[in-house]
Amino acid sequence: MNVLPSVPGQWIVPCLSCSDNRTCDWREITWQPHNCQYGILTKPQLQQCLGGRKILFIGDSTNRGIMYYLIERLNETLQEWQKVHGIKFYHNVNGGKTLISYSYYPQFWISSLLRPTFEKALEHLLQRSRPLENSGQTVLVVGGVQWLNSNHLQIIHKVLKRENLPNILVIIKTLGIGFHLPVDGVHFLNQSEVQSLWKENVIILDAAKKYGYEVVDTFTITMGRYKEFLQGTCGCHFHEVVKSKLSKEYHFIKMKQSRNHIVGKYFSNQNKLQQLQDSVTNFQSPYHVRGPINQVCSEILLGRMCASKRTT
Repeated sequence: MNVLPSVPGQWIVPCLSCSDNRTCDWREITWQPHNCQYGILTKPQLQQCLGGRKILFIGDSTNRGIMYYLIERLNETLQEWQKVHGIKFYHNVNGGKTLISYSYYPQFWISSLLRPTFEKALEHLLQRSRPLENSGQTVLVVGGVQWLNSNHLQIIHKVLKRENLPNILVIIKTLGIGFHLPVDGVHFLNQSEVQSLWKENVIILDAAKKYGYEVVDTFTITMGRYKEFLQGTCGCHFHEVVKSKLSKEYHFIKMKQSRNHIVGKYFSNQNKLQQLQDSVTNFQSPYHVRGPINQVCSEILLGRMCASKRTT
């Protein structure tokens, strides 16, 4: 299995004048990797790629947002949504051809003396998700905003070896720049702590390379968009789930496309239109996962899953 490296990139926003940010259209901001371009997989490509696979998520609400985005992309709809803080299984994905399981970690509201360790939480998720194939047909996605460190990757390696699953596909979602703005009652990082967080993220990237794990480096993606981190007691992430308004979005983008206003190589209006065309075929979808940062991270994750399958 070939491991794809973490690819750095930057946010690009179209402006009439580089010296006047009032001329910038922030609605059209796009994530552009350096020296390469991510392709957006179509729904049939995703359905074929993820058919027969089991995808296990363990992490906080940022991982949960990516999971729900994946389900919506595969199914065209998101019929079920809740703020899961335990273990949850989804059997009705991709026509029943893809099993998704999710385990919330860390359970920060439990006393540290009683809180399940990461090792126990991972073991429990693996056991509850069995039978599992020791190949890329099994995908483990691990990550959160700021709790992950290189020791967790060592634990993953140890547990998978012990569970006879050393050859599954592991994808690490790295740290994010959340908790950067001072908000009353919410944990806040000062500048030196943010610098330390960046150094920790570099260590995580090195550890992932050592163990042969794939990476979605969300630190650089969230650095430029830190003000979009939704602060709250139970809403600290870069996405939100809303009542679906896909048909309105579809017509809005269709009108913009007719004016040839297409910007960016990664998430251009064309790509958005294609995704919405996949989605609006079912108007009964009650929920929609919204948020450009979550979308970018999710699409990169899907690309990792499917590129790895092609190179296995």
